[in-house]
Amino acid sequence: MKTLLKFLLLPFLFLLALFACKKEQPEILNAEDPCDCASEVSADFEIREALNNGAPSINMYTVTDDILAYKTAYFKAKEADAEYTWYIGADIETDRETAKFFPGQWAGSVIPITLVVEKEPNTICFPNDDGYDSITKYMGVHSFCDSSIMEGTFRVAEENSIDSFDIVFDLELAYAAPGVLSNSNCSRLDFYNYDRNGSNCVGYDNVMARNYRAFRSGIFSNWGGASHECGDLLIKKCYLDLNNQLFLSYEYWHVNDPEAIELNVNGRKLN
Repeated sequence: MKTLLKFLLLPFLFLLALFACKKEQPEILNAEDPCDCASEVSADFEIREALNNGAPSINMYTVTDDILAYKTAYFKAKEADAEYTWYIGADIETDRETAKFFPGQWAGSVIPITLVVEKEPNTICFPNDDGYDSITKYMGVHSFCDSSIMEGTFRVAEENSIDSFDIVFDLELAYAAPGVLSNSNCSRLDFYNYDRNGSNCVGYDNVMARNYRAFRSGIFSNWGGASHECGDLLIKKCYLDLNNQLFLSYEYWHVNDPEAIELNVNGRKLN
């Protein structure tokens, strides 16, 4: 009887072992390399320019390389928890973030901005890192009427759309009083083909809050006279990034339109 039981159990044990070998075994993951996310001490920094010189809570800041005169530039080191020394013109600062206002006499200047960073290095991952780095970037300060980077023809399209259209921006002197143009405030925008059907907003006081790489609708007045072409145009944000890619969000109303038409487009400058 015992011999019979052995013969009956042998096939069962064989099948059990066979299927057990075919079971998926848990994958053994390699331990993460602690140096994968590590980096050497860096003095790289970012320059931002405010759209207005007003309260930070209502302001818009754009990453830039150059700025307009009469604007504040903000400098921030990318490395955290270090010792910092900034050299901005004749000024020396020691915080991670600092800012400087550039009045009109700086227009036409190219200013070296130097940051020196010292920090305890990660010598396990980077045995040759001495914990010291410095970098100098050159920031141009432009006249407020130097608006060439934001003027010209741009080819844009809505996200996920293959239907593009061309728009044209032209920034001109704004009105200082009814019928009287300013001699230095180039913030009045002419906007061509804003509705994709050839409508133009030209020659009225469509004043923009602006900096070197961005603008948005600011104060409105009728000092330039009425313009029925402008269709109650509101520019929420227009920004040309450091790769010269344009991001534009705006809306407009035409007479008898039931509601505003809103467009969010991306594009590039043609000329």
